[in-house]
Order: sequence, then C-alpha cells, then structure tokens
Amino acid sequence: MTTKQMLLLKYLILAFIGIIAIWQISSGNYAFGTGLLVGIIIAGITLSIKSRQINNLTEKGINPYDERVWTIAGKASYASIRVFAIISAIIVLTGSIWGPETMVNPYNLLGICLALLMLLYICFYYYYNWKM
Repeated sequence: MTTKQMLLLKYLILAFIGIIAIWQISSGNYAFGTGLLVGIIIAGITLSIKSRQINNLTEKGINPYDERVWTIAGKASYASIRVFAIISAIIVLTGSIWGPETMVNPYNLLGICLALLMLLYICFYYYYNWKM
C-alpha cells in the first residue's frame, strides 16, 4: 500500500468510529459517544500532523523510516510485551490465590489491558529513543 492509501484507510476507520459515536449519542449513551468523538478529533489532529511531518521529511530527501526507527520500535514492542505478560501473570496468580470472585465485564477488561499495553509501548519507545 502506498502512503496515500494508508492515510485514506486511517481516515475511513476514524469516520467509521465517528458513525459509532453518533449512534451512541443518539441512543442515549452520551458519555461514551462524546468520549469517542473527542478521541476521533485528537486522533485526526495527530494523524494530520504526523503525515505533514513525514511529507516534509521526504521532500527534504530524508527517509523517515530508517533502520534506527525500526530498531527502536522493535525493542520497545518486545520489552512492552514481556513486561505486560509478566505483570498479567502476577496479577492472575495473586488474584486466583487471594482475590475474591468478582464479576468483570470482559470488554472493559480487554480495553484496559490494551490501553496499558499501548502505554507500555509508548514509554519503552521513548526510553529507547532517548537511550540510543
């Protein structure tokens, strides 16, 4: 896929999420719909800023995706997956031994886990970027 096709695909995904947000607001779930709309606006702004930066770098003749970027991204993803797996295993082990039986909505739990994994990835990415 070309860069323009990837950018179009990202904007189509944001539009689809926007339709879901409008549907949630119209069905009475204002908090969730508003949260989705705010997230879409922030994601759209950061997406346009990033694409503008990449276009500026390519116009100057600089490859924005050089080997250093791929190395840092690989190290960050590997470290975040390892840390996340270890923390998840410790939480499951301690919860199964000492924790009470609680009802957890699996969709909320999955969202929290994905958010923590992405936060770990971002932290490790900036750490390795600073270190290298």
